[in-house]
Amino acid sequence: MRTKLFISIVCVLFGLQVVYSGNSGTTAPVMWPVSYTIKSDKPFVYPLEEVGIKFDRAIKLMDGVSTPVTIQANGVVVAEATSLEIINSSSSKSTEGILNVHFEKQNLPKGVTYQLCLPEGVIGWTEMEEGIYQLVNGAIRTSFSVPSTLGPTYGTTDGQELYDSNDFIVFFWKFDVKAVGQPKFNLYRENEKIAEIPAEIAGDWGFDSAQPAFEEYMTFDKGVNYKLVLPAGSACAIYREDIVNDEIVFNFIGGYNGNEDSFVYDWCSLFTDYSGILGEVSFRFDRPIEIAADAKVILREIYPTAQIIMEVTPRLDTDTNCWVLVCDFGGYTRDDEWGFSIDIPEGTVTSQGVKNAHCDVTIQCGGIEVITEDSEFAYPYYNLQGIIVDNPKGGNIYIRNGKKIIYK
Repeated sequence: MRTKLFISIVCVLFGLQVVYSGNSGTTAPVMWPVSYTIKSDKPFVYPLEEVGIKFDRAIKLMDGVSTPVTIQANGVVVAEATSLEIINSSSSKSTEGILNVHFEKQNLPKGVTYQLCLPEGVIGWTEMEEGIYQLVNGAIRTSFSVPSTLGPTYGTTDGQELYDSNDFIVFFWKFDVKAVGQPKFNLYRENEKIAEIPAEIAGDWGFDSAQPAFEEYMTFDKGVNYKLVLPAGSACAIYREDIVNDEIVFNFIGGYNGNEDSFVYDWCSLFTDYSGILGEVSFRFDRPIEIAADAKVILREIYPTAQIIMEVTPRLDTDTNCWVLVCDFGGYTRDDEWGFSIDIPEGTVTSQGVKNAHCDVTIQCGGIEVITEDSEFAYPYYNLQGIIVDNPKGGNIYIRNGKKIIYK
């Protein structure tokens, strides 16, 4: 009686339900998992091979357990565990136990909801092993689904007005995908197919996506209906090639009126090169460009007079499959606190008869400028790896207009 009273007190302290069914060797189904490696709210797009069930305490396999752990669909067993493995770990803050359930590797049929079924009493709590009373797991049935396709995408939505092929178009899935062969988007203008655009299908930071990779700059005429179509079967789950995408159809309206005023570079090598020595500085443009016959790029000081330090003749570099204006300043360096700027005058380059707008990049020789964002300018923010940041956060360091800044 004293033993049962002690066990009752322990169970109350741990928030457990106590159920007695005999005098000795009694078990109570009061242990429940805290998580699974399969998720009821996330499609299962992998071969069935191992499922992990985590508990918030050290666990053990009970002796004499013969009832199998199974995968069922509508009450029918479709897979039975081949072995069970226990992994216990502890730290100064917590102890956990994981039951790894191994299956013969197989692809479960698509478009079906399954249940992982763990019978009562397969595992027990290691803290109660005296043979008088034992806490064990309750019967578990947790559901998961194998989808028939990759399902819907999110990201770019129908009905947008797009100006040209540099507008951002991307479609995301919520799990790992890869390309099937060499997929292409079909581009239609008023329902007439006008081009095939290579599709880039890749994953980054948990965002797996498809987007068109236009090989040539293209404008979309104002008021005209366009659509991009990625055929079904262009992408598949990375570990299950039989789970593929549905057809993606993106409808949009053109916004180009034929009167583009100007353009500027979208990347400068100084955004990531902080050496302070000016050798070859490159400016990348997002479209084919030509250099004017008398083009000069100007290096000037910022203070006190903004006088010209030197003028260089730029050259065009297309070796990297993009359009790059390269300016060689011969290793120029400067160590005062004011720094200098590189000016690209209006008309230095042209694209389809349109001139570039005057633009410049400022190089500070020392320190970091602290700014408070009062208004939006034409210059994007980049992180220190050279990646554009759409939503900068206060206190972080970014590159903007060639300067390192602390965003406030």
